[in-house]
Amino acid sequence: MGKFAQYRSLWSRKQARRANRSLAFKLIGINLILIAVPLLLSSLLSGIGYSRAVQRNVGAYQADAVHEFSANLDIYMNELALLSVLPYQTPDLLDYLERRDAGEATVYEERMLLEEFMRRIRVNGRVDTIGITLQAQQVRSYVEPPDSPGRFTEEDDPDLSAFAEAAAFGEAVFVGPHSLKSDNGSTYSVFSAVRVIRSLESGKRLAILKIDVPSSDLRERIANLSGSGERSVAVLGGSGEPIYESGAFPDSTGRLAAYRGEGTVTLGSGRSSVLMTYVTSPVTGWTVLQAVPMSILLKDAETVNRQMLLVGLACLAASIFVSVLYALRITRPLSRLRHSMKLVEKGQFGISIPVESEDEIGHLSRTFNLMVSRLGTLTYRLYETEIREKNAEIASLQSQINPHFLYNTLGSISMYAELEGNREVVSMTNHLSALLRYSMGGGRDEVTVREEIEHIRGYLAIQGIRYEERLRYRIEAEPGLMDSPVIRLTLQPVVENAIVHGLEHGIGEVGIVIAIGLSGERILISVTDDGPGMSDEQLRRQNAKMEEGLLPEGPGGHGLVNVHRRLVLKYGSGFGVRLERAESGGIRASIRLPDLREREEEEGRDRHG
Repeated sequence: MGKFAQYRSLWSRKQARRANRSLAFKLIGINLILIAVPLLLSSLLSGIGYSRAVQRNVGAYQADAVHEFSANLDIYMNELALLSVLPYQTPDLLDYLERRDAGEATVYEERMLLEEFMRRIRVNGRVDTIGITLQAQQVRSYVEPPDSPGRFTEEDDPDLSAFAEAAAFGEAVFVGPHSLKSDNGSTYSVFSAVRVIRSLESGKRLAILKIDVPSSDLRERIANLSGSGERSVAVLGGSGEPIYESGAFPDSTGRLAAYRGEGTVTLGSGRSSVLMTYVTSPVTGWTVLQAVPMSILLKDAETVNRQMLLVGLACLAASIFVSVLYALRITRPLSRLRHSMKLVEKGQFGISIPVESEDEIGHLSRTFNLMVSRLGTLTYRLYETEIREKNAEIASLQSQINPHFLYNTLGSISMYAELEGNREVVSMTNHLSALLRYSMGGGRDEVTVREEIEHIRGYLAIQGIRYEERLRYRIEAEPGLMDSPVIRLTLQPVVENAIVHGLEHGIGEVGIVIAIGLSGERILISVTDDGPGMSDEQLRRQNAKMEEGLLPEGPGGHGLVNVHRRLVLKYGSGFGVRLERAESGGIRASIRLPDLREREEEEGRDRHG
């Protein structure tokens, strides 16, 4: 037994140290959160803000660079487009294409005319052409393939006709890199400018001119414009086909063709993401894209973030040291206070703890000492209160004996009235005695619907003697609901209210219908009168008073509010009394009650079982 007590004492001391330690850890944790979280948030927000500023600045610079790159490329492509305008500067060629000198010029003269036109295109000095095709509509076409002499041809190039549809509005159309075969069987990679040549007089299409340029020249010029470094550059055609690409793009699956117009986006995620700027040329319809890795852009930002992290860690270490000191200073007095509370729980009210400071803990210690000193007085007062409550209960039981004098008096009045032959007085005193006995309740809060109806019949019988033929009533109840429980004296205040308002000012007559039935899973009791009724505003105010539990000023008007509040407190907010306008012009008071018949049946089986 002694060892068990020692183990228990040791366990209690361990638990106290653990509780003290947990409180110290909580204080340290709170201090760390209050310091570390703002520090980390400020570092994070500063790093994000700096990174975004760098990204915006680099994005703006990169957008200007891409615009300049696209403009220089447009200059080169405009020079190629100007070469395709040479037919309009050669009247003899336009006459040939329109067959104005048909039959006058020889084949040799026509060949010399076409070779001269081809030579003017080749020796322009700005663009190095590799092949030229003039596909005429009314005369023979002329072709000068790469590394081959020019020749007449009767065949039309189907691909050239497809390009002509895009160039139908008279502007030059640029065709991205594609393969071109020469007469000797060699294959060349070229890009082309295609223009439809039309009559200056009629606008009729005369020919299609295609000028081929080596793709290597275009790529070399793009490479010179893009420069070197960590940037990646790509040029896409109008249909999204790749024309030039240096470096690797995170999105190289063909979806780059969706970027048209101009803008700056971030592709990829994490360390492999890039900042990409794109511009679509209004001259060629080609899109220039330039991407820079985010790791290069944010290199300085990462250095700043690391420095801020080191400063934050140093502040965090200092805060841990200070938090530990203050946590121990706070928890030690609390541990003594906790130990004293354990002694008070065991009934030792003569203890007192020393007050060592004037802070909140010192105030708590003084309050604890005062609480212990008053605890004995409070215990005595609690004992005295219990004695008073028992005396009040005894007085309540005695008050229930006094009504027997009233019952005996009413019985004497009924007996003398019967001897005198006054049946009305006999009936009234009998009903009044029954009402009084029912009102006292005999200790029951709930009665059955049958008992409540019998009580209300007695009440209406007394009122019928008073008002004679001015009061009419009818009670309709479903037989299956007669044994349902209901709070005692639920109907009388509602019926009394209907009589008072129906026979207002002591004139007229009123008819009251009491109906009891089921509405879903609820019992609905409605009390309807055909009296003068109330306005909508009066009904709204009365329903609001019942919901708020506000008793009206003056001697009357308490019944409906009391009934509603009793029902709400007993069954919940979904039940109670509500007033509304009846079809007869009077008032209908609807009493909503839960259907508790199953509960009563189960309780009955438990009592008998």
